[in-house]
Amino acid sequence: MAVHTKKIKERVTRMNNAWKQGAPTAVFKGINQPDFQAEIERAATKDQEIADLEAQVKIKKAERDALYSKLNADSIKVRDGVEGDVNFGTNHPLYEGMGFTIDDNRKSGLTRKKTPSGTKG
Repeated sequence: MAVHTKKIKERVTRMNNAWKQGAPTAVFKGINQPDFQAEIERAATKDQEIADLEAQVKIKKAERDALYSKLNADSIKVRDGVEGDVNFGTNHPLYEGMGFTIDDNRKSGLTRKKTPSGTKG
C-alpha cells in the first residue's frame, strides 16, 4: 500500500509546530518534541536526496534522448549512403538486412476498384 508522504508531511509539520509552541517539554507515549523534530528533519533529508536523484535521472534521460536523436539522423545518412552507393543500392542484400524493403520485393502500389460480385456495368 502506498504511503501518502505529502499528507503525512503536512500533518506532522503542523503537529510539531503546535507541540513546539504549546507544550515543548511534554512527552507523549515516550516521544518528546525534539525527537519528533529530528525524525521530521531526517525525512526531509531523504526527500531532498530523492529530489536530487530524480533531477539526475531527468538530466541522464535528456542526454540519452539527444544521443538517440543523433543516432536517428545518422541512420538516415547511412541509409541514404547505401541507396546512393553504386556498389550497393536499394536492391542489395545489405539494404534488406538493414530492415528496408528492396526494390525487387516492393509492390507497385497499383490498386484496382473491385466491383460488387454479380453486377457488371
